[in-house]
Amino acid sequence: MKLPDCRSLLFQVGLLLLGVGIAPIWAQNISQLPPPNCTDPQTTRDMIECGERTYKQASKKLSLVYKQLQEKMNPNQKKRLAASHQTWLKYRDTFCAFETGMYEGGTLEPLTRINCYARMTNERTKDLNTWLQEVNRR
Repeated sequence: MKLPDCRSLLFQVGLLLLGVGIAPIWAQNISQLPPPNCTDPQTTRDMIECGERTYKQASKKLSLVYKQLQEKMNPNQKKRLAASHQTWLKYRDTFCAFETGMYEGGTLEPLTRINCYARMTNERTKDLNTWLQEVNRR
């Protein structure tokens, strides 16, 4: 091994060891942070954490409506619903990646992604809820 390669390897190992040594301290500091202010988020951290909460709530609602709709479907419609939902998930992920790409590498990237997921999940829930109401009228 050449000398520059050894230095590079030693440098990388040093960074790894430094990271391992700092990780418990960093984790301890994270747990000491105040809860996010979701009423009026002012920091990027608050915006991201509140966005994650919003997305989790939206995802739970979507799962509930999806299950309710699925229970009302015949076997063929269940297959179509599952296939359309898988396609929608791919579309959501691809579209949010596109939208997020505008801020790639910046502090707005994770915020944009989570807000996109939440917005699109709420839209999907509305669409499925419309179909659930239609099925319930029959």
